[in-house]
Parts: sequence; C-alpha cells; structure tokens
Amino acid sequence: MGSPAHSVFFVESGAVRLMRHGRSGEEVVLHDARAGEFFAEASLDSAHYHCDAVASERTELLQVSALALRELLDADREFSRQWVTLLARQLRAVRTRVERLSLKSAAERVRHLLVSEGHGPHCEVTLDGTLKDLARNLGLTHEALYRTLAAMEKGGGIERRNSVLRLLR
Repeated sequence: MGSPAHSVFFVESGAVRLMRHGRSGEEVVLHDARAGEFFAEASLDSAHYHCDAVASERTELLQVSALALRELLDADREFSRQWVTLLARQLRAVRTRVERLSLKSAAERVRHLLVSEGHGPHCEVTLDGTLKDLARNLGLTHEALYRTLAAMEKGGGIERRNSVLRLLR
C-alpha cells in the first residue's frame, strides 16, 4: 500500500489476499485473488497501490506493465471489451460481498454465501482455502465461524464434507 503503481498482476497458481488494516489493527480482506484472476487492476490509473497484497499460499504470478496494459486498452477494441466484462464481473462479486458483510449474524452470512455463490440444488460451495480464510472473507473470527458451522450442521441447515458446504434447507 502506498508504493508506486507500475503493474497489474495475474495469478497463475496459488492465491493473493488484498487487504488493509482496520482501526484496531485487524486484517480487512478486500479480495482473495485466486488462479485465473487479476489483481491491482484498481490501481491501473492511480499513482499508488491502494492496499497490501500478501500471498496466502505458494503462488506464481504474471506481472503486466500498467503502461503496456493501458496502451493495449487504447489500441484494441475487442480486448477493451473483454477487460470491461472482467471488471464488471468483479464489481458484481464485490457488491455481493458488501451485501453479505452487512448481514448481522454469522449464520446469515454463511447462508448468503451458499445461496449467492453456490451451485446446484443444494447451493454447494467448494472452499478454495481454509476455514480461517473463509472466516476472514465473511468478516468473522475463525472461532465464530467454527461455532456457527457446527450449529448449522447440528440443526440440519447445512452439510459439510471435506471442503464442500451444502445448504440442506
């Protein structure tokens, strides 16, 4: 955060957590960039990066010059259209996350995640990282998430199998 913005990055493998620190020093996760995703694109027209980027596991990145990317956006209409589509998809995901974080209870946040991002009749979500990563993304402590998942499972609301969460009702 605050360093001169010179590049946009593409995650080839692994994961990068974009974050800032809250008033009490807690991590505030802005985005978890996974394989196949770009990050730092919000700094494309900025003098400085807006947040910190931390690899949350072994990660390989491609570094794309911001200047070269801006030139390509100006020169190639089809590429520009694809870039706008990518950014629109990311914006929708961020808005969904903001909506989820506005929910009061941990159970509501878990349900929202399953309904908004799950697949199939049981709204299945396969976790990309650990439960601690999920807790950070839901704006919860990992202890609160563990208790919530256990209570939801015991109450018949969800099912957990390895890294898959399923909504049962």
